[in-house]
Amino acid sequence: MLGSQRGHAVQWQVCLAHLLRDARYAAECGDTAFSAPFKRLLLRAIAIGRRRERLMDSTLTQYLADLDRRLDRIMAAVPLGEPGRKLRKRIAANRAHLFVFVANRDVPYTNNVSERHLRPSVIFRKVTNGFRCVWGAETYAAFRSVISTAKANGASVLNVLHFVLDAPSPVAPLEPVG
Repeated sequence: MLGSQRGHAVQWQVCLAHLLRDARYAAECGDTAFSAPFKRLLLRAIAIGRRRERLMDSTLTQYLADLDRRLDRIMAAVPLGEPGRKLRKRIAANRAHLFVFVANRDVPYTNNVSERHLRPSVIFRKVTNGFRCVWGAETYAAFRSVISTAKANGASVLNVLHFVLDAPSPVAPLEPVG
């Protein structure tokens, strides 16, 4: 739901796992009016997402209509406490992106896969205390990109690294002066 993550596609999905975490927090802070029912709705949506591949399109259409009706009722509630008010405001602003995964099977309902791909870089940054120069950060980012792409495509990481390192440089060599 970060601004930097939005607007890169016509359709995008809010991560339901992150919203569930936020709804649990707001409910623990005492918001029984909005956050607790919203948490139950998210659990229902996640359950649908897990079964989505086995469901017919007509069933998914019915589930989407049901989720929207339930969300209408929940949005009418007045949250108790600041965490609930903030959550409700975020949901109102991003409502169109809550259940995209139900209508579009290509869209995941969480961004867990993306976060798993980022995890090695985050751990590396924490263990090494970051990079001392831009060159180091860019080199590591390029390396991680090659490694992750190789793994995602089921290719040998070692073979892909050999291929990339043996490839001719895209920059033309400097011509001798004189």
